[in-house]
Amino acid sequence: MRKLSYVLLILLGVLATGCTKMDTPKWAPQPHDTLYTARAAMRVYDYNPDRALVIIDSAEIVGNLSHNDASFYRAKVFTMTLEGIHLDSAQKICLALINSDYVKNADNQESVLDLLVTISRRKQDFEQWLKWSTEKADFCRKYGNEVEALRTEAEIGVILTYLGRQDEGLQKLDYVISQLDGTRKFNEMDACIIALRRKVDVLQHLKCYEGIVPIAHKIIEKINDYEQHTDEYHDDSFREPSAANVPDYCEFYRLKAYAYLARAYAEIDDVINARRYLTLFENSSYGQTFDGRMMISTTWCRLGDYDKMLTIYDEVEHYLNGDTINETYSTILHNRAIAAEASGNYVKAYNYMSRYAELSDILNDDLKKSEAHEYAARYRDQEQRMEIERYTIQNRMLNTIIVIIFIALLIAVLLYNYTVFQKHELAKKNIALVKLIDRDTDTGDDQRLTKACKLLVEQPDMKIADVANKVGLTPRNLHKLFREQYGISPTEYRASHKK
Repeated sequence: MRKLSYVLLILLGVLATGCTKMDTPKWAPQPHDTLYTARAAMRVYDYNPDRALVIIDSAEIVGNLSHNDASFYRAKVFTMTLEGIHLDSAQKICLALINSDYVKNADNQESVLDLLVTISRRKQDFEQWLKWSTEKADFCRKYGNEVEALRTEAEIGVILTYLGRQDEGLQKLDYVISQLDGTRKFNEMDACIIALRRKVDVLQHLKCYEGIVPIAHKIIEKINDYEQHTDEYHDDSFREPSAANVPDYCEFYRLKAYAYLARAYAEIDDVINARRYLTLFENSSYGQTFDGRMMISTTWCRLGDYDKMLTIYDEVEHYLNGDTINETYSTILHNRAIAAEASGNYVKAYNYMSRYAELSDILNDDLKKSEAHEYAARYRDQEQRMEIERYTIQNRMLNTIIVIIFIALLIAVLLYNYTVFQKHELAKKNIALVKLIDRDTDTGDDQRLTKACKLLVEQPDMKIADVANKVGLTPRNLHKLFREQYGISPTEYRASHKK
């Protein structure tokens, strides 16, 4: 009996451990073992990507980076290089990582999703851009990060606009801004500024330049308020700049707003205000950088400063390295045509404009294809969600069945042990009682019971009915008298003597 209990308990233990997952600890390489670390690679990737890739390879070889971590950092370098010629490679790496155990870690999953969003944005692949942005927003909400989810929702608003769903895109952007506005917390303020910038992008795409002016002024107001009340915005978010970097942060976004205002005023023919903000922008250190000059190049064109614009376009075409099927090159062709026409070179202007028209047709066709792909992506996404739900339900049912079996076996063991215990206690009680009966049989008042007791002990094979007949009782009366006199049955009395 006891062995059976042990077997059942061991079985329960196996079932219990089967419901849990044990992770074996692994040795983690120390990041300071060598100079080859991810941090070292990330310090140089923006200006020396080749060197960054060598550092990542070396870090993997010496054990400072796992294969998956090294792959992620390679994808990051490929994504962030200016030329963008390795975006396909970066995308392949990220797709492999998103389908691997690497993303079981939530931080890793978020990082890979961020890269996939950036890659899709840079490639202007609207189907993938929408897919990964939606997954990123869902991921953030799953882990309770509503502010980050709203940042991503703002990006989705831009994508919807590019797909021709302007009203839906603008409504989403306005909703995001309303949720983030009016709070003196850095994370919310920074996310709100990002959403405002996204709305500027949409309005520029729609050529609604008058609507840009109040948005740009709102960005400046937010930056000014943050600069004046920095301590009140402190929230320990990872995006918050250090005290030493607050001036750079404020200058960057203030200059962005100046660029927006210069462009908007130039487009609505308010030349005075356009040049005012253009001067503020150009007099800054950022305004002298390549990125800064590229940002303001269209404004130079609109105001007739063609030499500045053409110089920067020469640099851009060098970096594009023959990749001319994109919006950037389309803008360059259009503005080169305007500059050529202004200089009286109509043949050159015609050639540029013809190429611009052909490229626009190609881009519009790609946009329509992307819109069709978007609906296909939604359908596939829905199928995947349903499959995940089915898998989750199956797992839940399996776990429930295991728990029920575990509980049933536990109850069975407890009942079995309780029954054995009760029988054991009853047997002990009967033995004690029989001893009392044997001691009192010679002095008992009812000699029939005394004789019956002797027969039950001395003739164990005699039937109870025969014993009753021998002493002049019916079996029923014998049983009744035994119960009344001794508290046990004749059968129990005989059985106690056998033991």
